[in-house]
Amino acid sequence: MSTENIACHCCDLLIEMPALEPGSKAICPRCGHQISSATHNPIDKASAFAFSALLFLFLSLPFPFLAFQSQGREQQVSLITSSYDLFTLGFPLLAILLSVFILLIPALLLSAYLCVLIPLRLGKVHKLSFLLTRLIVSLHPWGMAEVFLIGVLVSLVKIAGMADIVIGMSFWAYVLFSLSLIATITTIDKMQLWKALDTANRIQRSSSKHPPRSATALQHNLQSCHCCGLIHPLETKSCQRCHKNLHSRIPFSLQKTWAYLITGIILYIPANLYPIMHTRLLGSDEPSTILGGVVLLWQHGSYPIALIVFIASILVPIAKMLALFWLAYSVQADHQHRIEERVWMYRMTELIGRWSMIDVFVVAVLVALVQLGGLVNIVPGIAVTAFASVVIFTMLSALSFDPRLIWDNLTSQEKSAVQQGTEPLNDLLDDARQ
Repeated sequence: MSTENIACHCCDLLIEMPALEPGSKAICPRCGHQISSATHNPIDKASAFAFSALLFLFLSLPFPFLAFQSQGREQQVSLITSSYDLFTLGFPLLAILLSVFILLIPALLLSAYLCVLIPLRLGKVHKLSFLLTRLIVSLHPWGMAEVFLIGVLVSLVKIAGMADIVIGMSFWAYVLFSLSLIATITTIDKMQLWKALDTANRIQRSSSKHPPRSATALQHNLQSCHCCGLIHPLETKSCQRCHKNLHSRIPFSLQKTWAYLITGIILYIPANLYPIMHTRLLGSDEPSTILGGVVLLWQHGSYPIALIVFIASILVPIAKMLALFWLAYSVQADHQHRIEERVWMYRMTELIGRWSMIDVFVVAVLVALVQLGGLVNIVPGIAVTAFASVVIFTMLSALSFDPRLIWDNLTSQEKSAVQQGTEPLNDLLDDARQ
């Protein structure tokens, strides 16, 4: 069985990785990061899911998504007209956010998948396959179809007592699209996709040299491509597989992490102080802040929805900013303790960050849906712009942070121990983790 030396994306450990059997996973023995997983017939399954997702996305566009009926008047919205309606109502930022995160990016992601996977099913690779796979990797964090669906459900609960709500055909098509999109992404991961491209391109990247125990790529003057994971010597400037510029660590990682994080913290203040939306009912204006919306949902007995909004819009942003602050500070201060806790903290910031966009989508749906002239209208407040910016900047902060920096101080100790031969590597690693 052919093997390939790779470096863990999270801790830079050199690992000899064999070809995975279907149903198996590769876990880093040092930090516990899941490096890759294999499924049976991943190319065929991912192609089918991607085609189905794109089909359901197109079917969700022309038909009514939701309808709002009150006192003989009806407001109907579809996905394809909602962004235009928001733009004409004078809310261009909400229109852009809605169209980009729930339509444009998912459509680009699925199109890129199909352009790569269909030739792979035929055992071929076209010239743009590697560039499109790079696009797939970069777009993954920004597709928010499932987050939008949760936002729609919260919106329905908020206005259920105001009027009758009719769920249209497009809503169910979008649900199927979201499920198919998730299935596409989980069926074939980044590493398996790159390996499939190499196989179709008749490139064998096997390695006969066993990596040293507990050694990192940087210790051996190697670096891994941040996009595709291929190992190169430190002096190499461009990846041989995906042609992305190479760096042993993300350039200016801490500086960018701090810049994005501080910007997000500053914007979080007006996001909570000012109203995120205004409900205008028969001429009266009722402003609502993020916390005020949670309290209102709780008072109406919608406890699960209130809990979801509280976690996504208040708890998650605060927890993420505190986690990023501690990660950046601990690396800058050369802390060498609680490594496993900090690695877990980093993974959680990557996982939960985009779910804070729920409240922005709630406002976008309500504004597009509830426009009944002088009877009842919902308009966004200034806080929605600040809060959307908070989510985006904290996501950029997490993406800019290089988790390998957590291990670099420990790595220098390991290297010294190897050179002097005074302490076993495993004992040093155990001591540092305590």
